[in-house]
Amino acid sequence: MKKLLATTALAIFAVSGAASAQSVLERVLSEIDNSTNLASVNGTFANIAENIGGATTVYDDGTNVIGEDAYNAGLDSAVSQELSTITATEGATTFTYNATTYDTYAEAAAAATTAASTAYAAQFTATTVWGGGIDGSINNTLDGIDAATQQAIAGTVSAIEWNMPTVDLGDMATTALGAVNTGDITLGVNSAVDEASTSTTNAVSAVMNQLGGSADTGAIVLNVASNMTGVNGSINNVMNEVNGSIGNLSTTALGAVNTGTIVSGVDAAVAGIVGSSAGQ
Repeated sequence: MKKLLATTALAIFAVSGAASAQSVLERVLSEIDNSTNLASVNGTFANIAENIGGATTVYDDGTNVIGEDAYNAGLDSAVSQELSTITATEGATTFTYNATTYDTYAEAAAAATTAASTAYAAQFTATTVWGGGIDGSINNTLDGIDAATQQAIAGTVSAIEWNMPTVDLGDMATTALGAVNTGDITLGVNSAVDEASTSTTNAVSAVMNQLGGSADTGAIVLNVASNMTGVNGSINNVMNEVNGSIGNLSTTALGAVNTGTIVSGVDAAVAGIVGSSAGQ
């Protein structure tokens, strides 16, 4: 007889590509085969903290990271702009795009769409992230002066004044947690008591088995913290043409944390069976 006592912590900061949509418990149960020296399971005890999300794609152009909605909106705009460059001959018998003549508008539009899509996609690096993600990030973008604030012209001499703004940012702190499990599982014993008595004689038969510890008693015990989403606890500051300072920065990003315990055995249930002698 084999008993399964598991205390598991799974930490996945970012997972790319396809992953199982099953939960941790579902995957564990699917691996159980009663024919491989494991008695039929008559007890399942689970203490689980779990985050499961779907796959999403983000696009990085070297300066900003955008989601799929923003990317698709920009793509539609780029395609529309390229379609507007198609010209037609009088009577719309032929159509010209990028110095190439097409017999139909559909052919010209297909070429324009392909060119726009290729050029737009080349600006980005696409990354697939598992899970919509837990976003605890802080992003600050400060753009300072972009034109002269004062200008004086006298004859052939000119003076231009640029006033550089000053911005002081204070302390920043962010914490992003995927899944946290601090639960405890305590297992006792299975017991049976038979009693026979007469007026002067008393006979007691008692059997006590640790849960999951005998040949005919199977148990699955799980204490799991599992995270299958991206966890972002970054701090990003960009300052252009700005004088200033930034205070202390602190960031913490945890995929999964499990500090729970599993206790199984007679010792864990001694207080519960004291005083349960026969005749009471």
